[in-house]
Amino acid sequence: MGKLKILFTALSVAVLGLAYHLYTPMPPEAEEPYQQMAFLAKFKLAKTIVSVIGWSDLEMFKKLGSPKFDIDPADTVTSVDDIFDGVDVRVYRPKNQKSDEILPALVFYHGGGWVLGSRDSYDPVLRGFVRQKRMVVVSVEYRLSPEFPFPVPIDDCVTATSHFLRHSKTYRADPERIGVMGDSAGGNLAAAVALRLLGPEFVDLPKIKVQVLIYPALQAFQFLSPAYVKYAGNSVPGALNAETMCEFWLWYGLGHDYTKVDHLDLLAGKHLTSEWLNSKEAKYLDITILPEKLRESRSATPDSVKNETLSKLIKPVFFNPSFAPLMADDQSIRRLPNTYILTAEFDPLRDDGFYMTKRLQTMSKKVEHRHFTGMDHGFLSVPNYQNGLKAVVEICEYLNKEL
Repeated sequence: MGKLKILFTALSVAVLGLAYHLYTPMPPEAEEPYQQMAFLAKFKLAKTIVSVIGWSDLEMFKKLGSPKFDIDPADTVTSVDDIFDGVDVRVYRPKNQKSDEILPALVFYHGGGWVLGSRDSYDPVLRGFVRQKRMVVVSVEYRLSPEFPFPVPIDDCVTATSHFLRHSKTYRADPERIGVMGDSAGGNLAAAVALRLLGPEFVDLPKIKVQVLIYPALQAFQFLSPAYVKYAGNSVPGALNAETMCEFWLWYGLGHDYTKVDHLDLLAGKHLTSEWLNSKEAKYLDITILPEKLRESRSATPDSVKNETLSKLIKPVFFNPSFAPLMADDQSIRRLPNTYILTAEFDPLRDDGFYMTKRLQTMSKKVEHRHFTGMDHGFLSVPNYQNGLKAVVEICEYLNKEL
């Protein structure tokens, strides 16, 4: 009996310890606190199991990051897998689209830090968009980092998109009403595609009409802005923290050479030499652009001990607009299409959307910025989040006006 009591006590302590580990207190401004806590508990449990198995974060993302979902035979949306100039894609459309019916279209690039995700894992999200708005959607299966680092993913996206623009009528899509859209890393790719397609080699193609950037990653210039500072560590009210986002940037930018860089050095600003801080790009991240409420964490001060080697290693990539679209010059920003930007409050990427909105406004571009207070990064893809459903509706309402 004594041994059973000891075993029961040990199990009770273990359960309580696990519950404490999985519990994330939500800020009072959280919009859906119970759903958000439940989602984060599942996420933390998966990470705990993975750590017990002995996988690294990168191994976890690769093995668990691209789930495949069953398709309801009664769904009103149909899809077919295809290949556009060597790039795998999936094309969605309403099942009842008539053979002579031409629809507007979106080219979509999935999120996942350029490391995980797939057309399979985003299948439910895109079907939801097509149910909400009658259109053709192309989901691009770009190759993933670190096996295929920059510029391979963006090159794949440009290749697939230019193919679709050139052959849109074949897919019963209106070449004059085609937009690009992506979330997180996919938002980065959507913005980069829009910039790349401004090049002279694409002058014969139809123009992108809109870009929809959903909590996009737009700059890796510095990681000291208020959102990166506030949402660092293990108590972030969301699945993405500053440390992980910094690692994503390195996996994408450097591939397997990411081992040459300590991501904590980037978070500390050790790469921010006087050359960086005095560059024209530095002004794109002026903290005064942000609403006063969002400056509460204030920008952190860069580490006084600079790493010149690190700075020189990453600058050619980190200043490239195809890698970090916020770095584009004013002339390019001025030529971008109408833009919709969505940001979430509990997100290290939050400030990027505000910075890009300001740049577009300064260039007198038509931009609509929707900020979701009390929501976490990735919320649009979480099935039981009411704000995710709301965001899809709002984006489709925007597309009804602009596409």
